[in-house]
Amino acid sequence: MKVLARHAAGKALQNDNLEIANRAKEAKKIDSAVINATSGMFFHEGNVFRGFRTVEKILNELPDEDFYAYSPSDGGARFREAVLNWVFGFYREEIEHGNAVRVVATPGGTGAIHASVFLGLDRGEKLIFPDLCWAPYYGMAANLGLNTATFGFFSGEGFNFKGLQATAEKVASEQGKLALIINDPCNNPTGYALSEAELREIVTFLNTLIQPVLLIYDIAYLDFADNNARRCFKILSGLNENILTAVAFSASKTFSVYGQRLGALIIMGRSEKAVSEFYDAAKFTARHTWSNANRGLINLLITLDEDSFLKRDFLSELNGVKEIIGKRAKIFMEEAEKAKLLVHPYRSGFFVTLPVRDVHGALKALAEEEKIYLLPVSGSVRLALSAISEAETRGLAARLKKALTPFQL
Repeated sequence: MKVLARHAAGKALQNDNLEIANRAKEAKKIDSAVINATSGMFFHEGNVFRGFRTVEKILNELPDEDFYAYSPSDGGARFREAVLNWVFGFYREEIEHGNAVRVVATPGGTGAIHASVFLGLDRGEKLIFPDLCWAPYYGMAANLGLNTATFGFFSGEGFNFKGLQATAEKVASEQGKLALIINDPCNNPTGYALSEAELREIVTFLNTLIQPVLLIYDIAYLDFADNNARRCFKILSGLNENILTAVAFSASKTFSVYGQRLGALIIMGRSEKAVSEFYDAAKFTARHTWSNANRGLINLLITLDEDSFLKRDFLSELNGVKEIIGKRAKIFMEEAEKAKLLVHPYRSGFFVTLPVRDVHGALKALAEEEKIYLLPVSGSVRLALSAISEAETRGLAARLKKALTPFQL
């Protein structure tokens, strides 16, 4: 007798990054010399995790109903305003001038990406994204019965536009539509950010396609990029009518409330009909999948949108975190250059990634020889600058070079 459905057969979570990170955490408890550079959470100096004080203040002062009660399936009108003001910022009016826009609350940025993929493709169709990517893209596709097609992320020191173009044209021609995930800025796992010229080149190319296109723009680390990062939305607002953009925002990341799941799916496009249809389906999916999102965090975002003083206090804290990560990154990248350690191009954000020929051999050597724990990605290993102290950062590149020399090109 087999109770398990055919579509679920063979699916098992093995060697998942969260599980690897937990093993590294336990190893550090036993031996303080262990460097646990696996976690995609921000830790203050001394490997101390704590949330933002402004976030704590707001959540602690919410009335019980605003914290514990059900929320509307899409988050509600005030949430919509708060999300659009936060994500689009100065460019909101310009974006909405030429585009229809809708918002649905989701359980983290993950919920926004999953809903977009589910609503954009039918079983057996292909989802495309770069090879250096957040691993759950593959799992989401597998869980929904989708195939995947990837292209190399880099060409030299920049984005591999020709790889994207060739893969996208082939898939769009074969299946009559295209669904593409781009994670930008502060790409996970590389820390790369598309330049405005690179993003414009992608937009120009997508505008040449005659097939329907869904661009899933994963902005999980938007608020850890430079202050001009939101110009990307102005560029994306120039996409043609046959293209729908699904922006996946992660409040969980921005506000360092990782386990308190809240995100938003922002649907934008020139076709009011296409945007409305996608929104209706997204709201239906929300109600009949996770029902509704985290009420407390919805009201956190609303409070920050409506109270300029609290928003100022939070942004001051956020800038402090960005400065700490920036300092760690500067130390590491300068030392990596001196040590001649191979590192993929990095711009900003939580992570840097090192190319290797044998991922699992490299991880094993790092753990056994140097007590350093990193995570596997396609043909590379990922180092979380967010998770290590400045003291741990100093000298780290030389130790990595020593252990990884047999595994790098």
